[in-house]
Amino acid sequence: MTNKKSGFWTFICSLIPGAGEMYMGFFKQGLSLMLLTFLVIVVGSFFGMGFLGMLLPIIWLYSFFHVHHLRGLPPEEFYMVEDRFLFLENIDGCKQNWNIGTKKVIAVILLVLGGVMLWNIVWDSLIWILPSFFDDWVWRIRSTIPRILIGIGVIYLGVKMLKGNPIKKEIIEHKEEE
Repeated sequence: MTNKKSGFWTFICSLIPGAGEMYMGFFKQGLSLMLLTFLVIVVGSFFGMGFLGMLLPIIWLYSFFHVHHLRGLPPEEFYMVEDRFLFLENIDGCKQNWNIGTKKVIAVILLVLGGVMLWNIVWDSLIWILPSFFDDWVWRIRSTIPRILIGIGVIYLGVKMLKGNPIKKEIIEHKEEE
């Protein structure tokens, strides 16, 4: 792995989030950025949450400047950069070493997505029973409830992240005192 890659190809690859990191040899970081971009697009379009599209320029800019920062590092610093997943730090290759907090986060995300899918299936099944003058109400309820569930899930994850793990906090505080 070297940071003296072709400037032209570095620029071309940096136009696609994650591709530049992969070109530079940081496959875990590149995969993380590509998956995040794909996830934002899919969730935003599938669940009618177009406002998530506002995250795409942020992800793109981060990836673009990160690649050019990596390329500009001196070789000593470049070789010290660790290739790791950006969001799921406990994944190492195929070995999954997830702590309880990570499992809870994934479980909440799966529960919210499953609930939204079931909600859509139920409404699709019942729509033919309701009279036609309820169409507008049904459409509003059907499009609002999934966004509310996802919003609650995001707030829950944010609160859990802010609270952190009290045991780890005590260990860190104890080490700082020594």
